[in-house]
Amino acid sequence: MRFHGMGVLLAVSMLAISARAEAQRPGPDSMPGRREALEQRVRQRMAAVVQQRLGLNAEQMRRLGEVNRDMEAQRRQLQEQERDVRVGLRAEVVRGDSANQDRVARFVDQLIDVQRRRIELLSREQRALAAFMTPVQRAQYLAIQDQVRRRVEEMRGRPGRGQRRGPPMP
Repeated sequence: MRFHGMGVLLAVSMLAISARAEAQRPGPDSMPGRREALEQRVRQRMAAVVQQRLGLNAEQMRRLGEVNRDMEAQRRQLQEQERDVRVGLRAEVVRGDSANQDRVARFVDQLIDVQRRRIELLSREQRALAAFMTPVQRAQYLAIQDQVRRRVEEMRGRPGRGQRRGPPMP
């Protein structure tokens, strides 16, 4: 089982690395349509890995796709909001003693609110998945999602959970 998990992580990592390399390649192949096609291929391969690893049937995969589509727009919106809040917070914090304390307080409150909404989204997603997946399948799916997220963060040059590069930044 452990070896199988390493194989999944390796496959996901290889897909992500190749996707990143192709998406960054200059020239006519780097057009938005090309990137979308590449992202679609990565999603399809990821779905195959998930189906095989979790032992999902076709109906479960269909329903998983629906849940993912329903949640994706909300996830992206939360990611954008978090990025905007972190940029604003970082800009204030680097000002040191001249930072606007009220603005920093608002940014911190907004960051906490985004994180709360992310947890609520995760909870809604898990309730939806519970309608057609076993608790073990849901736990395995969470682990796969976490592995992919960490790998993407590593490729983007960001430390994953529990890792730090230099002093912590908001």
